[in-house]
Amino acid sequence: MPIPVVDIFAGPGGLGEGFSAFTPQPGGTPAFRIHVSAEMEANAARTLRLRAFFRQFPAGHVPESYYEYVRGHRETPWTEATRVQWERACEEALQLTLGNPEHDALLATRVAKVADGNQPWVLIGGPPCQAYSLVGRSRNKGNRHYRPEKDERHFLYRHYLELIRKYHPAAFVMENVKGILSSKVGGSLIFPQILRDLAEPGGRNGPRYRIVPLVVPSRDLEGDASRFILRAEELGVPQARHRVILLGINEDLRSTSYAPLVASPADTYVEHVLLHLPRLRSGMTTRKVKDWHAEAERILMATARHARKTQADIADVLQGAVRKVPRMDPGTGGRWMPWEGDADHLPSHLRAWLHDERLGGILNHEVRSHMEEDLQRYAYTAAFTQERKRSPKGPEEFPAMLYPCHQSWGTGNFTDRFKAQAWDRPSSTVTSHLCKDGHYFIHPDVSQIRSISVREAARLQTFPDNYFFEGARGAQYKQVGNAVPPWMARQIAGVVYSALTSS
Repeated sequence: MPIPVVDIFAGPGGLGEGFSAFTPQPGGTPAFRIHVSAEMEANAARTLRLRAFFRQFPAGHVPESYYEYVRGHRETPWTEATRVQWERACEEALQLTLGNPEHDALLATRVAKVADGNQPWVLIGGPPCQAYSLVGRSRNKGNRHYRPEKDERHFLYRHYLELIRKYHPAAFVMENVKGILSSKVGGSLIFPQILRDLAEPGGRNGPRYRIVPLVVPSRDLEGDASRFILRAEELGVPQARHRVILLGINEDLRSTSYAPLVASPADTYVEHVLLHLPRLRSGMTTRKVKDWHAEAERILMATARHARKTQADIADVLQGAVRKVPRMDPGTGGRWMPWEGDADHLPSHLRAWLHDERLGGILNHEVRSHMEEDLQRYAYTAAFTQERKRSPKGPEEFPAMLYPCHQSWGTGNFTDRFKAQAWDRPSSTVTSHLCKDGHYFIHPDVSQIRSISVREAARLQTFPDNYFFEGARGAQYKQVGNAVPPWMARQIAGVVYSALTSS
C-alpha cells in the first residue's frame, strides 16, 4: 500500500508531484499517495485538483478527455465514465485558508482520518515565505510602522506544527526560503526557535522528532544551519534555486538510518530544456503590431545604434540577430499550441519526466506584452549576456538612450533590474515576481526579444509538460514561481522513503 501523504500550503503541487511520482524501483508502483492537499489561492487549488484527477490513472491510461480539456477543446476534464475519479480528485485537493476556523476544522477531520489508519503517514508543505524572504524584508524596512512580531506570516508554520503535535506523522518535510535562516523577530533569530518547536511539537510529553539535513553535509557545516539548504542545480534541476528543507523523523520509529542525497556539480542548463521549444514573439502594450518580423528588425537595429558608441561588440551581436528574427503571426502562443516536438534533445534524466507525446503540442506557452522601450532593453540585455556571459549592471553598462525612467535606476539599489538568462548555465531562481514583469527573466535568444513564457518557467522548475496551470497568465506565473521543483521533490521523497523503510 502506498504511504499516505498530506500536503499543506501546497501551491500548485510541486512537492506533492515529486512524492506521487517516486518509485523505489524503476517502472514500479509509486511509494506515496497524496490523500489531502490544501491551498488557499483559488487558481492554484484548481491546478491541484486537475493534477489530482490526472494522477487517478496509471501512466499511459489518462483519458483523452483530460488532453482535450487542457487543449481548450472541452469544458471539463472528466466524462460520465470518469466522474468517480473526478470526485476523488475534488476530495483530495481542497481550497482552504489555514487560520479560518471552519477550514481548520475540515482539514483536521481529514488529517485525523489519515492518521487513524494502520500505516505511517507523511506531512509535507511550505508555509508562505514573504516574511522571511530577503525581498520581503527589504520592502518591510521601508515601512516605519512594520513590526515583525506582529506579522502573522512569521508564525504560519505553527499551523504545520499543530498538525504534527496532534497527529504524529512518521515524518515531515517543511520547505522555505533561505532567508528564514537570518530572519529575526524581536531581535532574535527565528530559525532556532522553529527547529526547537519542530523537534518537540508537544513539549516534554509530546512526540519527538530528529531534524536532519537532506544532503550529505560537509564536515565544516556540522552544527551550521546552512546544512539544511538544498541547491536545486546540484540535483539535476536547470535552475539555481536554494531552499531550506527540513526533514523530521519521528523518534518512535527508531529509524536507524536514512539515505541522504549526494550533491553533484551543476550540469543541467537552460539550453537543455528551452532551446527547442517553439519560438514566440512579444506583443507591445503601446500599439498593435501588424508585421512582427519587420518590427523586431527595427527594434534590434535601433538598439544597435544606441549601443554602437560605447559597446560596439554588443551592437554587432544585435545586428547579427536581425537575420535570425522568427517569422510568425501576431498572437502566437497561448493555452495550447500545436508542436511536433520530441524528447531527443532533453537531458536523459528529464526525458521521460518532461515529455508527453500525447499532448500533440505545448501548454501554457504564452508571453506577456511589453512597452517598446523595454523591448529595446531586453534586446540589449540578451545581446550583452550572450557576448559577456553575464547581464549588464546598472547605468554604467547601459547606453544612456536605454535608461528607464525610474527613480531607483541611478541609486545602485537595482543594478540588475534587467537580467537575461544564459543558455550555458542553470537559470536564476524562478520567483512569483514573474506575474508582475519579466525584467529578471529575459529570454536568451536575442532575436525573440521577450521574457520567458509560463511553460518555459515551468520547464526550469521541472514540471512535466502535461502539467496544466489554471487561471490567467499572471496567476500561472505566480503558481510556477511559488512551487518546489518536482524533480527535486521526487529525490526528497526517496530520502523520506529510505528513513521510513529502515525503521
